[in-house]
Order: sequence, then structure tokens, then C-alpha cells
Amino acid sequence: MLISRLPELLARLDLPAAAQAMGEAAVGAVRTQMLEGYERPVYRTGALHDNVSFALDGTTVAIGNTLPYAIPVHDGTCRMAGRPYLADGILNHADALRQAAIRALRQQEA
Repeated sequence: MLISRLPELLARLDLPAAAQAMGEAAVGAVRTQMLEGYERPVYRTGALHDNVSFALDGTTVAIGNTLPYAIPVHDGTCRMAGRPYLADGILNHADALRQAAIRALRQQEA
């Protein structure tokens, strides 16, 4: 029965490798969103674009920026509408992120 073997199957998977693949794909997705996802690109000097990164904590992926103006650009201010490039990048490219994880897991089978 599949349910009784589920813990065994999960133990054989390298979930951190899948998370790593998803993080790498997420950075690319967000950068694409910044350049192509809005009427005006979220790009002036390239610093914010180049600063997009991810961090892993086990199988949890966190993606973001460390620059102080990242939050106002993403969320907006009283003078400027936000362009939520992180959220939009992840949501608009969710299938590509899933596929990256699947490829990473399938490589373990080989």
C-alpha cells in the first residue's frame, strides 16, 4: 500500500536539492518579472535587479532583496504605486518553479 511506504519514499528524496533548484529558478523568475512584467521595467541602475537572492532553511526558500529601497519599490509609497515584483514573479512563474523542483527530484532517480 502506498500510504504505508510514504515515509520511506519521502526519506529517499533530497528535498533540499529541490528547494535549491526552486530558489535558483525563483531568482530568475523575479528578475524576468522586473524586466518584462510591467509597462516600465523595475530597473534603473541594475542594483535592485542584481540584488535579488534566495536563502534556504532546510526545505524552506526565502527570496528577496537586501537594499533599503527594495520595500518602497515593491510595496509603493504615498507618491509611487508599488510594483510587487517578488510576489508577481513567483505567482506568474509558479509552474516553472514546480518544474525546477521536479527536475531536481528526477535527477536523483538516475
